[in-house]
Amino acid sequence: MQVHPFWDFSVSFYRKPGVADACLFVQDRYGLNVNVILFCIWGAETGRGMLTSVQINTALHRVADWEEQVIKPLREIRRICRQEALGIPEFLLQTFVPQIETVELEAEQVEQLVLAELAQGLIPSVEGSSGPAENDAVGSLKAYIGALGITQDAQLTECLSVILHAAFPGASFPPAAVS
Repeated sequence: MQVHPFWDFSVSFYRKPGVADACLFVQDRYGLNVNVILFCIWGAETGRGMLTSVQINTALHRVADWEEQVIKPLREIRRICRQEALGIPEFLLQTFVPQIETVELEAEQVEQLVLAELAQGLIPSVEGSSGPAENDAVGSLKAYIGALGITQDAQLTECLSVILHAAFPGASFPPAAVS
């Protein structure tokens, strides 16, 4: 698979304390795409500025079919194999499930390469960067949540705070900043 700085960033960032749990929670609870969350953070960290709702919608549109027809079915297969006996001996599942995990991870990487390709054409909004990178990340995440029409609650705010603090450890995010 093609190597890209966005993928390298994502693999490293996802391993930070609390990030994986927060990302998976918002994925399962609110239907957020973890790769788009990572894209928002990576875009801010690399100086691309705050993504507008138009840019977010463009990104979502580009990966929607791949997400629905490839990634989600692979995720479901992996989860079913881990949670249900299915009448298959455990030793066979121990061989099969890692193969599914590998394919699922490669599908995620394909999605990230599509997003990274979009980033080459993305420029900050007319207003430009809103200042520090953490502000751009907050703005991008708000645009993403807004694009999906999600009503933000305390759990979503807490998860976003975990993600933002992992990305910008020295920054201060008052609760109102991420809600």
